[in-house]
Amino acid sequence: MTTLPTRLDALASAYGEAPALIAANESVSFNQLATDARRIAAALARLGASKGTRIGLLMPNRPDWLRCAWGVWRLGAVLVPINTLYRGPELAHALRHADVTILIATSSFLNHDYAALLKSLCPEIDQGPAPIRSAALPCLRHVVLDGTTLPRAATRWSELARVEAGTAAWEDACSEVVDASDDAAIFFTSGSTATPKGVVHTHRSMLQAADNVGDRLGLSADDRTWAYLPFFFNGGLVGVALATLARGGSVLLQEVFRADETLALLEQHGATALFAWPHQAEALIALPQFDARRLKLRKGPGANTKWAAKLYRADHQAVATWGMTETGPMAASSRFDDPPARRAGSHGRAMPGLEIRIADPQSGAWLPPNVEGEICVCGTSVMRTYYKMNRGDCFDTDGFFHTGDCGRLDETGNLHFLGRLRDVIKTAGVNVAAAEVEAALLAHPGVKVAHVVPVPHPTRGENIAAFVVPSAAGCRQDELEKNLMDHCRATLASYKVPRHLFFRGEEELPILGSGKVDRQALRSQAAELVESSKTGEG
Repeated sequence: MTTLPTRLDALASAYGEAPALIAANESVSFNQLATDARRIAAALARLGASKGTRIGLLMPNRPDWLRCAWGVWRLGAVLVPINTLYRGPELAHALRHADVTILIATSSFLNHDYAALLKSLCPEIDQGPAPIRSAALPCLRHVVLDGTTLPRAATRWSELARVEAGTAAWEDACSEVVDASDDAAIFFTSGSTATPKGVVHTHRSMLQAADNVGDRLGLSADDRTWAYLPFFFNGGLVGVALATLARGGSVLLQEVFRADETLALLEQHGATALFAWPHQAEALIALPQFDARRLKLRKGPGANTKWAAKLYRADHQAVATWGMTETGPMAASSRFDDPPARRAGSHGRAMPGLEIRIADPQSGAWLPPNVEGEICVCGTSVMRTYYKMNRGDCFDTDGFFHTGDCGRLDETGNLHFLGRLRDVIKTAGVNVAAAEVEAALLAHPGVKVAHVVPVPHPTRGENIAAFVVPSAAGCRQDELEKNLMDHCRATLASYKVPRHLFFRGEEELPILGSGKVDRQALRSQAAELVESSKTGEG
């Protein structure tokens, strides 16, 4: 039986002192990562963690992130990765919905003061010693923070980090009670509803997904993968970090993307693989010094993008992929040794252990090749369920997960992703539910009606646009726009904040025969308005 802790032990035995993690100020070997995981597990056990305990992790991509993750998994506890861009309401929802008992967090990152935010959400954290008892966050008992000045009930990270591992017998017993079918992580995704849902993955599904990615990308112990994609996303943790480490490769960590620094890092460490969002790839290519750099990039997603030929070497083995948090993340991919035309001509075929079918969105009937419909997936790397939801409400009677994405399978079994059926906006590689942004806008007293739609963007894929009907006629739109943007920045992660606001009277909104707003018409209007603003026509 293979679980995440037993896999790390096997990797340490196989690769020993080879570098597993490479960051700006340290390099961590496979042996050291396994040792650190045991130490973190022992420290978490002292705080009362055991099998099934929900443990939140809020920090940027750094070695401590993966040390803590494997410490959690050694105990059989459940990791809850927290988005570092979350604002107060989003953080409160994640902690409460996932029943987080212990939160490990950095006190601050970029312009986020998490220590202050936590005190505002949970005043009890600064009112006495642990354990915390808060009506707002009833499951939360301990918060572990770095920094110098901490809330009274917080545990200092340095104290947790220096706890020595316990006896070998106890440590082994902790891992032995972990089963491959046990829950390993709860990832939050916007999905297609206003409230982010918790996607539950098991040890088995995460390892299968990591092995699938490693196989399709052709990763090996000689590879070094640039890992900027955040670990709080399934794609970053499983698709990048676990997939690379599972093959004995090294993960290059960078907390903040700065194109010039990233380019130097890629060259300095001889990076061979990367997972880049489109706007990051474009930013690297646009640097004046890009052509002079001697890069070794050959592997990763993006074979079907415009930037692949510029970013990767001419003999690259890049692949095309499709997937989402619920599917592992990657559910389909071409393979590194496929002919170039095949690697770039579709989104690939189903990963090992998965089956992809196309369903009629209305009837649910399975469709034949080359007929467009809803992409449906089942298999070993698919989530177990949404947290606190019945499995029967997440899958059909055949066990397939209906993704809400539109696509077709050709006669060779390759998937062609065509777009989204549900009202989800994909901006800079991240899914954002229109309903969530609409709910934030409607919470402002100056807004009567809000409709959110995507507008095309050359590098981000889509940006967010909002049509707003003010609650008071004759209001100053410039003042309302500023107030709304400030409100959104305070309540939503930065990538969810609308890039475009359009004010309308309620009678100006396009209406379907059913009486509902015509969202497709709004999409067209938004695209035209944005385009005309570029040319000075609007």
